[in-house]
Amino acid sequence: MPGEPWDPIERDRRYASCKRAGLRRLISEGDSWFDYPPHPNVIDFLDGEGIWGIKRFEKSGDTLENVASDANLARIAATAQREKSEATLLSAGGNDLFTDIPEMPRLRWIWRALNQYDPAKSAAEHVNLLAWDEKKTELRRGFVRVIGAFTDIAPVIIHGYDYLTASGAKAKYDGFRIAGPWILPSMQDRGINDVGLQNGILRVLIDDVNQILAALERTYPDSVIYVDLRGTLRPGVDWLNEIHPSEDGFHMVEERFLDALMNRLPAVQQHRRTPP
Repeated sequence: MPGEPWDPIERDRRYASCKRAGLRRLISEGDSWFDYPPHPNVIDFLDGEGIWGIKRFEKSGDTLENVASDANLARIAATAQREKSEATLLSAGGNDLFTDIPEMPRLRWIWRALNQYDPAKSAAEHVNLLAWDEKKTELRRGFVRVIGAFTDIAPVIIHGYDYLTASGAKAKYDGFRIAGPWILPSMQDRGINDVGLQNGILRVLIDDVNQILAALERTYPDSVIYVDLRGTLRPGVDWLNEIHPSEDGFHMVEERFLDALMNRLPAVQQHRRTPP
């Protein structure tokens, strides 16, 4: 009897079935955008296209720091090599902004990236540059580690998220486990209560993360395909809570990945095969 689609055993069973059917192979790793139990996510929709068998390693709540650890990368890279995966799909970096911090146990790391509210300052000026620069350095280092682990195997296809929202909405996992909110409490603790200012600050942060990934794609064009999701999701419509799209929203994100796989990956693969 088939299990739940989010069950690792069922996912492995599905992958084995796709292999027997001769489908092309992919690896996926990352966070809840690839592993969201309440409803289908990006990888669920891609898996349903009937084109690829996807060996799935993602885990809801995972951080880039954990994904980029030596042990994890060695395990997944070995699998990608053995399975002859065409690409590794990566969703990571978002949860690194929402880890616990000892000085404010009720809040998340994003609190450190915020300055106290000042009506005379712009959204960008409400970002604590020292804390944010340090975090961006950590993120870039983690992405580079992931890219390096797969550079001799297959390209990495990665996204930088769409603009998050400080809605205060919580996530409900499997009907009873509650998580979040992740953003609004930190904003409010800093006195940042204006919705327009909140959105402006989040735009600065998400733009910066996307700029890191765009730069990595330029630096490593044979190893990175960057999917820019900004503007994909409609505010107040395609978001289920502060950091997760709705089911329709995830489907919209999947369409962007599908485009990258169908229309951009072949050119990168061809260039990788071309002798220098």
